[in-house]
Amino acid sequence: MHRTFRTTTARRQTYLDGYWDFITDPLDQGVDQGWYSDFPSASHQVWVPGVWNTQRGFLNYEGIAWYRTSFEVIDCRALAICFGAVTHLANVWLDGELLGEHYGGFLPFSFLVSHPECRRHELVVRVDNTHDLTGTIPSARLDWFKYGGIFRPGWVEELAHDGYIASLRLTGGVEDGTPTLQAAAELTNLTELPLETDWTLQIDGRTLHREKLRLNPLDTIQRTAELQVPDAELWSPQQPQLYTVTSTFGSDNLIERVGFRQISVQGTQVLLNGQPLRLHGVHRHDDHPEWGFAVPEPLTLRDLEMIGSLGLNALRSAHYPSDQRLLDLCDERGIMVIEEIPLSDFSAQQLALSLIGDRASAMLWAMIQRDIHHPCIWAWSLLNECETNSQEGYAVVERLAATARETDPSRPITFASRDALNDISFELVDFVTVNSFIGWYTFDMTLPAFLDRIRARIGDKPLLIGEFGAEGLYGTRTLEEDIMWSEEYQRKVVCEQTKYLLGRRDIIGFYIWQFADSRSDGELYALGRPRSYNNKGLLDEYRHPKLVYYALRDLLTNAHQGC
Repeated sequence: MHRTFRTTTARRQTYLDGYWDFITDPLDQGVDQGWYSDFPSASHQVWVPGVWNTQRGFLNYEGIAWYRTSFEVIDCRALAICFGAVTHLANVWLDGELLGEHYGGFLPFSFLVSHPECRRHELVVRVDNTHDLTGTIPSARLDWFKYGGIFRPGWVEELAHDGYIASLRLTGGVEDGTPTLQAAAELTNLTELPLETDWTLQIDGRTLHREKLRLNPLDTIQRTAELQVPDAELWSPQQPQLYTVTSTFGSDNLIERVGFRQISVQGTQVLLNGQPLRLHGVHRHDDHPEWGFAVPEPLTLRDLEMIGSLGLNALRSAHYPSDQRLLDLCDERGIMVIEEIPLSDFSAQQLALSLIGDRASAMLWAMIQRDIHHPCIWAWSLLNECETNSQEGYAVVERLAATARETDPSRPITFASRDALNDISFELVDFVTVNSFIGWYTFDMTLPAFLDRIRARIGDKPLLIGEFGAEGLYGTRTLEEDIMWSEEYQRKVVCEQTKYLLGRRDIIGFYIWQFADSRSDGELYALGRPRSYNNKGLLDEYRHPKLVYYALRDLLTNAHQGC
């Protein structure tokens, strides 16, 4: 698995980064013509991980495309073929044989192949990033660009041992003042004989759990353990202490990191390790003109460094599950993250569709399963700016809230509302998140008056400002601050509202929209998105700072010095 640390010492991993053969299929004829075993000669090469919408001739292409590569197998009992993320529907063939399909563009998936031959194998992937209004998540109505491709790393794991750890789920918490590790593993016998072996858990090299197991031939079992770690230090933004957990099953192992901390809700506050949490954050899209979703690791690190230099301590992933490498860095740096699924801007009519509810629930479950071990994630967001002022929206929130609480009862849940004064679904979540662009989209109410009305509606629930900001076109400068689209106007709106929010004590914090300008749908939002970009970034898409960046840095620095 492609992370900021090594995730196993027992498996031979081959990364699939490199040039793949590529061809688009706008008429959807590839399956009928057998491209999975006879790839078209008219293909050309593209780099994977990547998106096709940064390539000449495909900048606005939405639809089906095919990829092909090959890899060598040395010696193993089984093979795990893994993908970090593919947008959005992926069908995968190995040597012309269908392995399966996966839907959900921002989450990993894998296929297990038994008894592979020791030779070079051909891997073919059909990718469909079509968006519509009746079944896809994200929807066709979207204020960010619909990139298509295999945009996070893929890899192959050779499983040479009798036992195989198919999955490992870790949660670091605090119970009655004592750090506690909850572990759940899926363990498989890859042989056709009974298998007797140990399952062990180590933290920083110290064995805390050992259990002898017997598995029937080709059997898979689930095992759990709850362990106290009384000498562990707690994780916090000020001291982001991490521990390495090694799970061993026979000769196989998986390595993960955890932090021990406790999140709770008390009145109007959210508490981290018993202390009020105060969030000063920003949104960030995985987006860049050269790479689209496939933002390279050095740029991700630099983005986080720039966020830190602003004096911000929180990040909201907009609006989909993040790359795990970004979450690893947030774990290390103590950056507090809200993560959400790409259920964004859905109407009541769309939310009433059973396929939307089914896919959203499956995505939420998969996101939590993947990221539950990250201490930086303090809350799960169920959706963003959907019509939760409707009965259809209420029903979806109710279903997703049940999924989240059943999968991870240790974190609070929320959703971001765009119509907070009429929303009927706040009672279903642990804290309220409202998006408000007063000074940009609306001018009939001041921010203090708006928040006073929200507070009166929600009583003593915690309140988070999920989005606020204004657009400023990089390089558009004026002599006066009241000219919309100028850097001066953006600076005025963002800094005035940030200053007010810093002094408002009945909120738990805010997330500014957004870190950097991001590509939008040039047709759907043509009049409101100059350059086909959402221009509310503190920086432009190439990470050139705007006036607001420096003003905000000074404002937050002075605010922190005054604390």
